[in-house]
Amino acid sequence: MSYRKPLQTIVGLSRAASPGPTPAFTAVHISRAVIVIGDLGPIGRIELSRKLGLGEGAVRTIIKHLTARDFVGPAKEGCVLTPRGQALYRSLRSKFSEIRPLNARQLALDRENAAVLIRNTGVMVRRGIEQRDAAILAGATGACTLIYRNGRLSMPKGERLGSTIASHDLLFEDLRKLFAPKEGDVIIIVGAPNVGLAEHGAMAAALSVLG
Repeated sequence: MSYRKPLQTIVGLSRAASPGPTPAFTAVHISRAVIVIGDLGPIGRIELSRKLGLGEGAVRTIIKHLTARDFVGPAKEGCVLTPRGQALYRSLRSKFSEIRPLNARQLALDRENAAVLIRNTGVMVRRGIEQRDAAILAGATGACTLIYRNGRLSMPKGERLGSTIASHDLLFEDLRKLFAPKEGDVIIIVGAPNVGLAEHGAMAAALSVLG
């Protein structure tokens, strides 16, 4: 899959299957659902609801949509990805690392922080503001986008700080240990009042890179 194809698939899955109220979930929830089911499946609705921070009704609808499109199927202990779902999962996992908790207080984003690496997408980042806005729209407080080039982590020119995290900085070392970034990789750090919102904002920001 190209970068845009899985994103288009996910956006399509997040739309209502029939006329009626707007669903209480977004492409971010769909992406996280596919990744969680792929990582932990078979998984039950209650556990998936807890992981996504959504009510059981919304999770039931997500599963219904994924099942109708043959991305998810039933299993004895919950649901699992079908071969089609596994292909989408592999495509997402090939681009996104796991979302990891991080101590990034020096960035003054918020109390809790989470980070995600998007592989080989540095050329797709414009100002970094797009990732910040996507994270905030998803409920986070703010985000900082970093691009790994020539052994350095630098913020795009559009970022408020517009600087480089030095290689001797503890944050640089933490990010290197968590993600082992390669040339052209992007790391986004998101801050929020709680871990759940930080993780959700990190996925939203990561998807904005592909969009």
